[in-house]
Amino acid sequence: MERPPFSEQLTVAEFRRHYWYKAELAGICKSIGLSPQGTKAEMQQRVEGFLSGETIADARESHTRIRKKASPREITPQTRLIPEGFKFNRQAREFFARYYGKERFSFTKEMAAALREAERTGNLEMTVADLIRVYEGKTDAPAAASSEEATYQWNRFVRDFNADPATRGIKDRMKTAALLWKRVRDDPGWSKTYSTTYLADLLPASELDKKDEPDPS
Repeated sequence: MERPPFSEQLTVAEFRRHYWYKAELAGICKSIGLSPQGTKAEMQQRVEGFLSGETIADARESHTRIRKKASPREITPQTRLIPEGFKFNRQAREFFARYYGKERFSFTKEMAAALREAERTGNLEMTVADLIRVYEGKTDAPAAASSEEATYQWNRFVRDFNADPATRGIKDRMKTAALLWKRVRDDPGWSKTYSTTYLADLLPASELDKKDEPDPS
């Protein structure tokens, strides 16, 4: 079943049945007067709210502005993320490196998702200590993190496609992956997780452009 173009007459169920790229969601948001800012999951939520007749207030945007306008003189575990202007920058990286006794420190996607969730919900009391607990896995990642992760199925699909030994003989692997993904994406009957069986089930032999194999003789 081909994915229909976006229409304001789509139901939420019809909209959810298909995969939409982040750039597409940004364009849709602009076309219906919604903010095209934020994560893919946030934009998808706004569109679904619009289709269901609800108005999704973009609380996160206002809290992001508050956070970006402030700047902490120093970072401590008690630093409040939003009111005191915490940012994932060099100052924060140096704090976490000292805290853990590391030469270098890398932020995690769970930490970023936790900060976005605090902005979305207006949690002005969340501190650096809370981020430390998220980094150490001592608290559950916010629901928004799993929701956002679920929207990046294409990246995982391509990664798994390229890791499959069965695809190594294909000349233009990205072109084939994109063709395969389009068929999976537009048909709600197929899982969006790559499987080797998709090569035979969804692509006829005529569409598999294989590299020339060396003559064994």
